[in-house]
Amino acid sequence: MRSDEEDSFLIWSHGLRRSEANAFEAVFDAMYDALFRYSLYITRDREASSDITQDVFVKLWQIRETIDPERSLKSLLYQMARNYSLNHERQRKRHATDALSDDHPAASHETQNDEHLDADELRKRLDEWIDDMPERRREAFMLSRYEGMSHEEIASLMNLAPKTVNNHIVLALQHLRFKVEAHNNA
Repeated sequence: MRSDEEDSFLIWSHGLRRSEANAFEAVFDAMYDALFRYSLYITRDREASSDITQDVFVKLWQIRETIDPERSLKSLLYQMARNYSLNHERQRKRHATDALSDDHPAASHETQNDEHLDADELRKRLDEWIDDMPERRREAFMLSRYEGMSHEEIASLMNLAPKTVNNHIVLALQHLRFKVEAHNNA
């Protein structure tokens, strides 16, 4: 039995295939914020994430007639956002590497060891600890905890078995628990 959300996405998929502007608008309204947040977790760049999210919807309109309504439109959108975001990161890293090779000094990095972290500092530390995770583990964790996706949805998006997704999330939580305990004991 399909949920109301799945029914909506199915209707929108059919509408997009027929080039219905109202179906595109409904998908845009339903998914823009979630795709923006997902891209932001990958890129850590609000401006780039905004551009990426816009590019995803432009591409969706361009490929609208090839959409398979039997496949998850939501998963397709997340996959597109993921690909665009990872491409952006690869280009950014390549550009940064090129700049360093041209004898530009690297920015200095200072670590703070405050005993009591305020909310912003704690968030920054959590983001750093999440960034330390392997890419696939980090992605599964973010989709689960930040986007509220089920293990089955994540498995479909990442082309993994649900059990593998569960393992990634368990390992991510263990990693974070270890980092918090180590920080508190420092």
